[in-house]
Amino acid sequence: MKASLPYFIPFPTFIGTMGALIRYRGPVPSRKALFDVGVAGPLVGLFMSVAVTVIGLNLKAPAVNPLSDSMMLGLGLPPLFVFIQNLVGVTGENLHPVAFAGWVGMFVTLLNLLPAGQLDGGHILRAMLGKKAEKVSFMMPRVLFLIGLYVIYWMKEDGFIWISWALFLWIFAAIGHPSPLHDKVELDKKRILLGIITFILGLLCFTLIPFKPIS
Repeated sequence: MKASLPYFIPFPTFIGTMGALIRYRGPVPSRKALFDVGVAGPLVGLFMSVAVTVIGLNLKAPAVNPLSDSMMLGLGLPPLFVFIQNLVGVTGENLHPVAFAGWVGMFVTLLNLLPAGQLDGGHILRAMLGKKAEKVSFMMPRVLFLIGLYVIYWMKEDGFIWISWALFLWIFAAIGHPSPLHDKVELDKKRILLGIITFILGLLCFTLIPFKPIS
């Protein structure tokens, strides 16, 4: 399959990006090929994120002495990160930079696995459900928008990231997804199961408030 280089999505946060997009240049031969390409990146990225998190949690977090005019950020820890913390037996508010890198990896994996447009999650779901995936892709930006409103108005926290991501996907999902040449050939049960597991792992990387300033 011919594909473009990754186009990183810039975003005005301390990590500077919200993942990357890869555009297909040419026909997609089958749903099987579409699935294999879509699922490979998130699974490898998540495996590396877990490994980096385990390493980082076993390193001593440096002492933090913030300047008077500096801003501190609190991180919302997703269930997968908390599970690894409990497994390793690490507690404390400060994270080693290596553990923080693992957190960033999980967050970016979550965004890339959103089932919309030509994100990795969109590729996976399109391969699993066929054209029925278009309905999910249509609803995903609206779901994120509602999540952002819930965080802002009910939780009284900053939900800008979900609002902005929803607006981005609203445009991106409208482009649609190219149909594989052999679109009627469905995936085998092993790939369907792997796809379900991948989405569950992505959901375990979700947190309502990824980061917020600490006064």
